[in-house]
Amino acid sequence: MKRLRYLTIFTIIILLAACTPKYLKEYKEKMIDNPTTQAEKDQNIILQYLSDNKLDFKSTDSGIYYSIEKEGEGGHPTQSHIVNTHYKGYKLDGKTFDSSYDRGEPIEFPLTGVIQGWQEAIPLLQKGGKGTFIIPSGIAYGTRGAGADIPPNTVLIFDVELLDFYKPEDKAKRQAEKDDKIIVDYLKEKGIDAKRTEEGLYYTIEKEGNGEHPDISSNVTVNYEGQLLNGTVFDSSFKRGEPISFPLTGVVKGWQIGVPLLSKGGRGTLYIPSGMAYGSRGAGGVIPPNAVLIFDVELLDIK
Repeated sequence: MKRLRYLTIFTIIILLAACTPKYLKEYKEKMIDNPTTQAEKDQNIILQYLSDNKLDFKSTDSGIYYSIEKEGEGGHPTQSHIVNTHYKGYKLDGKTFDSSYDRGEPIEFPLTGVIQGWQEAIPLLQKGGKGTFIIPSGIAYGTRGAGADIPPNTVLIFDVELLDFYKPEDKAKRQAEKDDKIIVDYLKEKGIDAKRTEEGLYYTIEKEGNGEHPDISSNVTVNYEGQLLNGTVFDSSFKRGEPISFPLTGVVKGWQIGVPLLSKGGRGTLYIPSGMAYGSRGAGGVIPPNAVLIFDVELLDIK
């Protein structure tokens, strides 16, 4: 009877061992006895986390553990790309320290401008792909940490969705396409019938002038009011009661293209894409980066 009992226990042990997933066995084998470096400590921390949560993750040579939840398509980004992502960052205890999902706005950045862990992790995704990455502290924020939420030597987890990626030289083109859609949608919403120039500026003529148009070499005198699409007025010579004179070569491209559409004494409205205005830098804290601008302009004189 005793023998039968021992045989049963032994059989159960064998069966349990056989049922242990291969990846859990591999995690155990990779654990380092008496770790001395932070990298070794981080590896043990990650392996213990994966074992405790029974997560089957792959690893890179640098110690990132990852799982691809959704395969994308269209190739992988490289260090030379700008990427657009949604992400959630949290610690092993589950506490979130940052999330573009919570803000409702993805983030765009050159891959060379982020932590090494992201530089290595994001290229593992394809466009439209999604994955989870566990990043050792040494290729995250290291011994310095980051603010109050990320202490020194903290292993981090990121859920990342790669929405898009492109070369820096394509950035202006993509912004122009985005601006064009923004303007078209705005005009449609407001019921405004505007014309479009070859360069992508939209305009309406409220009042025809005397037929004399300036060119790029002209000095002009105008009254104007500038506003954002949300109606915020950021500058107005009308309100100051004082027109302004300037050479057309000295203003933003949108004005260089738009003002010559008016003739002397005429008045119109210009809808200027950000690339023809103040671009990604914005202006003076009142014009945000990549802002489409509206200008009501009255051409008073040409010299």
